[in-house]
Amino acid sequence: MARVNRFILVSAILSALLSVRAYAHNLHGEDGHYDLSVKPPLLETSQPNQTEKKRLARRVTTSSSSARGSLLSSFFEPFKKEVRVRWDGENFYVESNGIPRHRMMVGITSWQQQVPLPQPYSGYNAWQFPLFPRVATSPMSCKSNFFRGAIAIAVNGVPIFNPIKNDGVTDTYLAGELDEYGGHAGRADDYHYHIAPLHLQSYIGKNAPIAFALDGYPIYGMTEPNGMVARNLDKFNGHRDQSGSYHYHSSKAYPYVNGGFYGTVAYRDGQVDPQPRSQPVRPFTRPLPGARVVGFTRDAQGKSTLSYKLGERLYHVSYTQLKDGRYKFEYVTASGTKTEFYDPGRAQNSGGPGRRDAQNERRRSQQRPPGGSPDRPGYRDPRRPPRIDRRPPPGDDPNRRPPPR
Repeated sequence: MARVNRFILVSAILSALLSVRAYAHNLHGEDGHYDLSVKPPLLETSQPNQTEKKRLARRVTTSSSSARGSLLSSFFEPFKKEVRVRWDGENFYVESNGIPRHRMMVGITSWQQQVPLPQPYSGYNAWQFPLFPRVATSPMSCKSNFFRGAIAIAVNGVPIFNPIKNDGVTDTYLAGELDEYGGHAGRADDYHYHIAPLHLQSYIGKNAPIAFALDGYPIYGMTEPNGMVARNLDKFNGHRDQSGSYHYHSSKAYPYVNGGFYGTVAYRDGQVDPQPRSQPVRPFTRPLPGARVVGFTRDAQGKSTLSYKLGERLYHVSYTQLKDGRYKFEYVTASGTKTEFYDPGRAQNSGGPGRRDAQNERRRSQQRPPGGSPDRPGYRDPRRPPRIDRRPPPGDDPNRRPPPR
C-alpha cells in the first residue's frame, strides 16, 4: 500500500512538472491556471513535519515564484551569453548591455548622428517587469502615453520603445529612422527597437515570446504558439487564448508591438516607472539631413565604424573605448577629419558635430546653430531672438568642440 501511495505521489509531481513545460506559453498571471491567492512557502525557523513536507511537495505549480521565474528564464536561454536574469517574489529582472548580435544602424535614411554604445543595464539599473502580471483597472494606450522610455524588453536584452517617438506624432518606422532590424541608437547612444524584433524567431522559434511588455505579459510574433494566425486582437494588439491567458502579438503595421498596457504599470514622467537609465558618453547629436547609413562594422580590437553617405560621398564615424574608460571618436565628415575624446562622466547635453556637413553638401544658408555652451563657436543665448549670420562661413567646422582639458 505504501508503494502505491509513493508511486501516486511521484506521478503527481512528474505530471505537474510536465504541465509547466507543456503550457509554457500560458503566461497570464491573474486568472486561469494561476491562482495568485496561493503564495509560495515562506522560510521558517522550525522544520516542517512529514505531513507538511508532503503538502509542499504536491505544490509544484507555476503559481510559485520559483517555478514562474524558471519558466520565464527559459525564454531568455538562447541569449544567455548576452543576457542575465534573476527574480524575487514580485519582479523578474533582465540584465544586459543593450547590444544585440546583429548588425546595427544600416538602412537608416533619417539619421540623427547617434551610434550604438553599451549601456549599464545591470544591478539596480536592470530591466524589470512583474513576475505575475495583473489586469489594469484602467488600461493605458501607447498611442497617447509612454512616449519616453521603453515599453517592453526583448529576449535578447534589447529594450523596445514606443513606435511613436517622443514628439507624440512621428512613426519612427515610416519616418525612416530605423535600421533593417527595426532599431536605432537614441540620444544617449543607446540602441533599442521601435517595432517587433521578429528576426529573433530564428533563434527561439515561433512558439515562444520574442519579448515581454513591462506589464509582464508576453509578446509573440504574428502567429499563435500552435502556428495559427493570430485573430481578434484588441486595440493593444493582444487577446486571450483558449486557455484564458492574455498575451500580445506583433504586427507589420502600427502598433507593431503592444499598443498599450493591458496589465498594471506605474506611469511617471511620460514613461513606465521604474526602468533603467542609459549612460550618455558624449553630447547628444542633431539630425543630419540627407544622410543614409550604409555600413556598420566592429573589429577584433573593439573599434566600431559607422559609414554613411551624403549624396554620393562616403563618410564615417569610428569609435573605441580606451583603457582609461574614455571613448575615442574619429569623425570623417565633409569638413574634414577630427578626433575627439569623451569621458562618460562628463557628457553634456549640447549639439553634436556634423550639423554643418549637410549644409556644406547642399550649399544651404549659413545660419549658425543655436544652443551649446558659451565657450563653443556658434553659441547663442537662448533668451535672445534668433540671429542670422550673413558673413561667409569660417573655414573650420563651426560645430567643433574644444579638446578636453
